[in-house]
Amino acid sequence: TAFALSGISIEYLDNRAVDTRTSITNTNATLDVTPIDQGIAALVTFDDYGITVGMHLLLEAEGVRVELLRDQIREDNPDFRLGRVYLYPFLGATRGSSTPGYMFIPDGVGSIIRYADTTQATNMFIGRYYGADLGFIGIMPFNEDVTNPIPISFPVLGAVHGEKQNAFISVVEDGAAYGEVQVHPAGIITNFNFLYNAFIYNQTYFQATNRSGAGVTTVQRETNHFNAVVHYRFLTGDDADSIGMARSYQQYLLDRDLLRDNEDDNPNIGIRLEFLGGDKEKVLLWDRFVPMTTVAQIRDILERLQIPSPEVIYYGWQPYGATSMPSTSLSLEGGLGSVGDLNALAEDITSAGGHFSLYLEPQAAYWEESGYSARNDLAMAIINEAIRSYNRYYNYVFTLPILQDRFRSLTADLAVRLNGGLALDSIGFMLYSDFRRDTALSRQDAIAAYRDLLAESPVRIGMYRPNDYLFGLTQAYYDMQLGNNGYIFTSEPVPFLPTVLAGYVPYYGTALNFSSNMREDLLRQVEYGIYPSFFVTQEPTADMLNTRSSWIYTSSIEQWGEDIRSTYAWMNDLLAPVRGQQIVAHEQLASGVYMTTYDNGERIVVNYNDAPVEQYGTTIGAKDALLLESDLLESDQ
Repeated sequence: TAFALSGISIEYLDNRAVDTRTSITNTNATLDVTPIDQGIAALVTFDDYGITVGMHLLLEAEGVRVELLRDQIREDNPDFRLGRVYLYPFLGATRGSSTPGYMFIPDGVGSIIRYADTTQATNMFIGRYYGADLGFIGIMPFNEDVTNPIPISFPVLGAVHGEKQNAFISVVEDGAAYGEVQVHPAGIITNFNFLYNAFIYNQTYFQATNRSGAGVTTVQRETNHFNAVVHYRFLTGDDADSIGMARSYQQYLLDRDLLRDNEDDNPNIGIRLEFLGGDKEKVLLWDRFVPMTTVAQIRDILERLQIPSPEVIYYGWQPYGATSMPSTSLSLEGGLGSVGDLNALAEDITSAGGHFSLYLEPQAAYWEESGYSARNDLAMAIINEAIRSYNRYYNYVFTLPILQDRFRSLTADLAVRLNGGLALDSIGFMLYSDFRRDTALSRQDAIAAYRDLLAESPVRIGMYRPNDYLFGLTQAYYDMQLGNNGYIFTSEPVPFLPTVLAGYVPYYGTALNFSSNMREDLLRQVEYGIYPSFFVTQEPTADMLNTRSSWIYTSSIEQWGEDIRSTYAWMNDLLAPVRGQQIVAHEQLASGVYMTTYDNGERIVVNYNDAPVEQYGTTIGAKDALLLESDLLESDQ
C-alpha cells in the first residue's frame, strides 16, 4: 500500500475535525531534496491540503538520524490542519511468521511480540509516550475496581530479525512528549508485522457548549511547535536481541549524560521501607490526626530489623498527615515527634549506609485542602477546567510557577535542617499541558522545566517510576514494575528497563506486602535485579479505615517484620554479588527457567516451576533461585 511504501505519511484534519491519512505515494505531493553534510534535506508538500513538512535524514555511526523540523511545518490551507506525521512505518516489517524474531515495545519494563501469522488482538496498539496529556482530557480516568495501564516511560521501539542476527531500535531524542508508538501484529488488518513512531501536531477534543453536556468536537487552536528527532540504531550478532537493544539504549543515554552512576560502595543491596506517619479522619465537624508510625517508632523498627543500608521513606509526615498539603518549609506533624528527632533519625540512617527521604508530590494540590489558591494556582485543561488527577488521593495539579516556588522553598529549607532527601511521586511520570492563559505550558516545555528544576535541587532525589528524561537526575528508582500491562497481543515481558538502569541507578520494586503472589514476585525481582520494598506501620492497619489512606490494607510491622527480614536475607545473598554490575545477557534455559548474566561474570538462575531443575550440573529448587559462580560455569563448559 501507499502507507507501506512511503517513508513519511501524514494525517490531516478538515474543518469538521475529521481525520484522514495520506502518503507521498498516493497523493499530489511535491518533494524537494537537497544534499547536506552526512545526508539529505527534504521538503515535502502535500499540495491538495497545503501542508508542508521538512525533514533531514543523516547518517550516524550507529545508523540513521531522522529530524522533523518545527520551523518547516506549514499549514497554508485554512481548511486543513496537520494532525500526525508517521515515520517509516514499514522499516523492519515482516510477513506473518516467515521471519523468526519479534517486535519490541516499551510496555511496562519492556515487552516483545513474537512474529506469528495471527493474533488474538482485533485492533492496533497505539501507546502515547509518557501517557495521556491531562491538559486535553481534563480528568485522569480512575476507577477503584480497574487497574490503569502503566504509562510508557521511555520512547523506544524495535524489531529483531533472527535473534543474534539482525535488529534495530528506534529512540526518540526530541518530540517524545507528542509521540506515539503504533504497533500492528500480523492478522489485524494485513498479514504484516510492523511498528513505527507517529508525532501529534494537532489533536481534537470535546468542547462542551452548555451545562447539559452538549458540545462539539474541535481542533486545538495552535499547532504543537516542536522538533522531532529519531535515531534508528542497527544491531547485529550478539547484540541483536532485547538485551542488546537495552544496552544500545543505555549507551545512547550515557553518551548524552542522561544516565549517571548512582551506585555506592555498600556491599549489600538496598531495601525500600516506606513508613506511613499517619493521616486524618473526620470526627463530627473537625479533623483528627491518626498516628501510625512516629519518628521514635521508625527508629525502634529499624533497630529490631537490623537490615543494612535501608532506603527509608517517610510518607504522611506533614501536619495532619498523608493527604494534607505539606508546607513550603519543613514542618512535621507534632504527633510524630520533633524536627530534631527527625534529623537525628536521618543522620543515623545515613551514617549506617542508608538513605532517608520525605515523600512529596510536588505537582499535587490535594482536593478539599487548604494551602493553595484554587483560583490562581491550578493548571487548566484546554476545556477550561482545572486538571484533576489521582495518585494515592484525588488532586488538582499546580501551574509551573507555583510548583517551582513551592519546591525551591521546601528543598532550600530541607538542605539546612534535615540530613535527608525527597522521594518524589507523580512528577517523574505525569506530564501535562497547561492551558491557563497566564501560565501556559506545553508538554515539551514542561520536560525542560522539570529537568532544570530537579537538577538544581540541593537535596538527594529518588523518584517513583520516572520517565527517561529524568533517569540522569534520580538517585533511586521506586516502584519498578515486574512485567507489562498484559495486553493480549504481547508474547512476554523482558527486562529491558532493568538492563538500562543496572549498574547506574538502584531500582526498587513495588511494596511486596500488596503482592497477590509474593513468591512469584520475589523470583521476578531476583531475575531482574530489583531490590525489595515494603510499606510499614507500627500501628494496626485497621486504624486507617476511616482515613483517606484506607487503600493501605496490610502494613503492620507485627505482621510483616519476619517477612521483611527473611526476604532481605534471601535476596541479599543472591543479588549482593552483582550489586552495581551491568546486565549483559538474559535467556530462557528451559520452560520456566531463566538466567541473567552480569558483567562480572556472575549469573543468577531462577526456577519458576513447581519442581527442581538441573542446570550447569547443579540443582535449583522449586520456586527458587541460585547464584552460579563464574568458575562453576567455566568448569561445566
